Amino acid sequence: MPDITRAAMLREADYFERSAAVRSDTAAEDGERVAADPTRSSHTRACAARAAQFARGRAAEYRSMARELRAGEIPDSLDPSALAP
Repeated sequence: MPDITRAAMLREADYFERSAAVRSDTAAEDGERVAADPTRSSHTRACAARAAQFARGRAAEYRSMARELRAGEIPDSLDPSALAP
């Protein structure tokens, strides 16, 4: 396994926090908007609400991973080879 540099960990943390989490937040907002739209079918609204929950969860996971990386730890759910310098 290649050595993982602090710079690589910080780059990955920035990606998770500034890109991945933001994308998931945006997806959650979209799902919440559709779930609240009375012109949509009840099935569509239910699916959108569930998708929004998943997206919020992913955003929280991405932020947690970023915190771990900044603390110098490699999150269990992250493949260390993805952090190669």
